[in-house]
Amino acid sequence: MKSYLLLKKIDVQNANAIAGLTYGFPAITNFLGFAHALSRKLASKIDVKLGGVAVISHKNAVHARQPSGWGDYVFALTRNPLTQQGNTAPINEEGRMSLQVSILIELEGITSGDEQKKAQLIAKLRKMVPTMRLAGGQITHVQDYVALTDEENQHKELRRLMPGFALIDRRNYLSDHFTALQEIDPQATVMDAWCDFAALSYKATPIEGEVVSEEGEGKTKAQWDYQPKPYAGYLVPVASGYCAISKCYQPGAVTNVRDTSVPVTFAETAYTVGEWLSVHRLENIQRGIWHYHHHFPWYVAQGYVPEIELTQNEIPEPDLLDEADQTGFDPDFM
Repeated sequence: MKSYLLLKKIDVQNANAIAGLTYGFPAITNFLGFAHALSRKLASKIDVKLGGVAVISHKNAVHARQPSGWGDYVFALTRNPLTQQGNTAPINEEGRMSLQVSILIELEGITSGDEQKKAQLIAKLRKMVPTMRLAGGQITHVQDYVALTDEENQHKELRRLMPGFALIDRRNYLSDHFTALQEIDPQATVMDAWCDFAALSYKATPIEGEVVSEEGEGKTKAQWDYQPKPYAGYLVPVASGYCAISKCYQPGAVTNVRDTSVPVTFAETAYTVGEWLSVHRLENIQRGIWHYHHHFPWYVAQGYVPEIELTQNEIPEPDLLDEADQTGFDPDFM
């Protein structure tokens, strides 16, 4: 049976509200990166290892405003620091948000009856976690740290996370919708399918007998109706990782990079579809756990989807790459 570490109700301020083309919640890679950084810090203190991550959202508020009191929202940004002349610097920060989340992390190295090691782990976490950043934001408070090593406590703690919504992987919906689109339009792309989940769509239905005034002579009034997403559920676009758009260059071959001792490749954000699922419907914790998966050119986070099992041959390769570009690429460097 798997054990888990629960960081309960973490309050974060000034977290990233934008992830590539998505908006309103940090990318899932932010939380996996946090768990990885925490695992490395713990490795030198205590013999435990952290793995995949489940994210449960309790509250979130994007720092946005309506300049005119109505209409579109814009980010409430600051421009710090000021220039030497005391003027506002001509730069804009990225969108920020405040959020409260619980993070459930796979835990290895602690058995059910090892209370002494549990206490030691919790003591280390109380010192480490507040000093770290989560999704670029500052951690201001953590309600509790709990090591869950038996099934009864795991289900009990999940119920205590109500109200809360777990982000689960729905890439199977994207795959099925893409197949359906291609039957209608053979030239449809995965991006077209993804946009049906990401965009708010409305359809105009002409109202018979209703004609616009003289200024719009010959035009008919229409009723605009919201078009639901292709599948039921609280479905959202998710930034899930990265896709390489170039070959892998040898260490030092690319100038002005952060670390010249490792290979370098240029990449773009990769996307998928997720669903916010109420915690009480998460019967299997593993259904909400996300892990990193890498197969050139993809380096993405994926959750467990029981309906599908992707193989390497089913993962599409970008058009910009050919087999010659892939030589020498070692995913262990990612």
